[in-house]
Amino acid sequence: MFSRDLLRSTYFRFAMVLAGLFVLANLGAGWIAFQAIHDDLDRRVEQAAVLMSVELADTFERDGRDALVEATRARATALDPEDDIVWLGLADGTFLAGHRLPDPQDLAVGDVSGTRLGQDDDDTYLLTSRQIGDLRLITARSYEDTDDIARTVLKSFGAATLIVTLLSALVAFILSRRGQLRIEAISSVLSKVAAGEMQQRIETHGHSDDLGRLSERINDALEQLEATVLGIKQVSADIAHDLRTPINRLGIQVESLTLEASNQPALQDKLNQASSNIRQITNTFDALLRISQIEAGARKAKFRAVPIAGIAAALYEAYAAVCDDAGQTLLVSSNMDANTLVHGDQDLLTQLGANLIENAIRHAGQGATIRLETGSGLNGVWLSVSDDGPGIPPEEYERVTERFYRLDKARHTPGSGLGLALVKAIADLHKAGLRLSDAKPGLAVRVGFKPFSEALKSRD
Repeated sequence: MFSRDLLRSTYFRFAMVLAGLFVLANLGAGWIAFQAIHDDLDRRVEQAAVLMSVELADTFERDGRDALVEATRARATALDPEDDIVWLGLADGTFLAGHRLPDPQDLAVGDVSGTRLGQDDDDTYLLTSRQIGDLRLITARSYEDTDDIARTVLKSFGAATLIVTLLSALVAFILSRRGQLRIEAISSVLSKVAAGEMQQRIETHGHSDDLGRLSERINDALEQLEATVLGIKQVSADIAHDLRTPINRLGIQVESLTLEASNQPALQDKLNQASSNIRQITNTFDALLRISQIEAGARKAKFRAVPIAGIAAALYEAYAAVCDDAGQTLLVSSNMDANTLVHGDQDLLTQLGANLIENAIRHAGQGATIRLETGSGLNGVWLSVSDDGPGIPPEEYERVTERFYRLDKARHTPGSGLGLALVKAIADLHKAGLRLSDAKPGLAVRVGFKPFSEALKSRD
């Protein structure tokens, strides 16, 4: 479909400039050819009028005046006055033979209108005049045939120019559209890479032009970028994995010391604080490892039909009491069939909902109401968690799903800044849309899943 992007594309503009130059060149060549043809036809008219005058003058020179009068009379009888006119008379305008003219004395040599020669049409004639003794011979040749030919030639050039213009525009559109489609394909691949699909590459088969060479360079850069990103992720996972064991051992040792220091309250409080910090570090490493596993797609093997309403019900049972203890209220609602399914990993989907609820419990504040909702429609199934707490600024919506990112006002609360990052990783694994919005007041986080049948078709 013709689009504004196509109009703005360099391919289209370049193709249209070439088409315009081609059309202008065709118009220029056609105009030159038309003028040459028109001038040649005019010369033929002039030659025909002069030739008729010369032939009659030769008759006078050869056979005398009476023969000229008779030849003029015969010639006039044979000619159609709409095409050729011959008049013979005295110098004072007295008519002797040929076609009668209204005012022969007033006629000047050159182009004259048909009405001045006694014709009803608007044709133009080329008139010649010759003095033969005391006689005056006038011959005229109509431009009607040459004008008809010129008009035919002009119409032919016009039709040819129109056809050339349409063909040039069509070729320009096809070439520019093909170029635009290739540019859109490159843009699509880059957008997917920016969204985290590092394995995406630009198709270069059969293209050896400038876009093909550029695509090859981009693919080389994407391969290096993928290797770099995978290396960074692997380093993060390796660090988390290698440090997890000694930290767990340290936690066990601290717990043992806490039991031994039961008769020393001050020391026991410090050991409890250290144990809490160790658990937080362990949870952070566990979250990093889980995110790495999810991003690697390792959990896709466990995808199956999961009732999303059942997950919501299980989350309510697990967190209703937790919210009560925090002075908050957890409400659950559903406007969907309990059997509506999502194609995914049940444990991960439960983890997604749990993280959203825990995030709301942590930041909504005492007295807040947290709503866990599920629903379905033409576009699929969705799950959302909203609260009426202070919320977050809209400009922070994208950043809060990054690893370790925390708002300034949330830095004094427990957590590592990986909760929403884990939610995003699970949503991306399920090809689900994650949207944060203002609950007025508070924050609403909605995860939209594809319909079950569509998810089955598009699975890897």
